[in-house]
This record gives sequence, structure tokens and C-alpha cells, in this order.
Amino acid sequence: MTKDELILKKFFKLLSDESKFKIVSELKNGEKCVCVIYKELGLEQTLVSHHLSALKKAGLINGRKAGKRVYYSINKEAFKEIENLYNNSFGIKNLKEIESGIWTRFIPGYFK
Repeated sequence: MTKDELILKKFFKLLSDESKFKIVSELKNGEKCVCVIYKELGLEQTLVSHHLSALKKAGLINGRKAGKRVYYSINKEAFKEIENLYNNSFGIKNLKEIESGIWTRFIPGYFK
């Protein structure tokens, strides 16, 4: 496996966890602190904090301290880098280029 493929593998493994995926999805709407995220997702605060720590360590999110709180946001540069690695590894610009086949079975209605 190449270095790029190992990075992609780690990325997909990290986001295959449903809670981590939900947290990243929640952050697409803007910067939030753990006190908001855990309530909106209905998860335990300690679990959300643990997942935020893992996502931050992986470089997928940023943390900004303001007083006693830390506000988290998506690291857009990291996601752009992942997209570039994906494109270079598989020669696909985006999933919409694959309008048939296996992707439509995983994501019904995505390409309509």
C-alpha cells in the first residue's frame, strides 16, 4: 500500500464510526462547542469529547479555545487534501462521475 492509500484507509476507518461521522456532519453547519454537539446528537458528553479528540488528532477538525470552552470546526484544508489523495489514487474527480454501479446501492437516491 502506498502512503496515500494508508492515509485514505485511516480517514475512511475514522469516519466509519457512526458517532464520529455524525459529529463531522454536525460541524458542517459551523463552529460548535462540545456542550452543543452532544445535546444535538443525543450522545454522552464524554463520548463526544473523546471523538472530538480523535478527530482533532487526525487533523480533520480544528479547535479554538474561548474562555473555558473549545469551539470545533471542520478543517476544510484537510478534507481538500483527502479529496486530492482520493482523486490521485482512484482517478475519479467525484462520486457523481460514477452514476451507476456499486455507489447507487450504498446511497439510494444520491445520484438523482
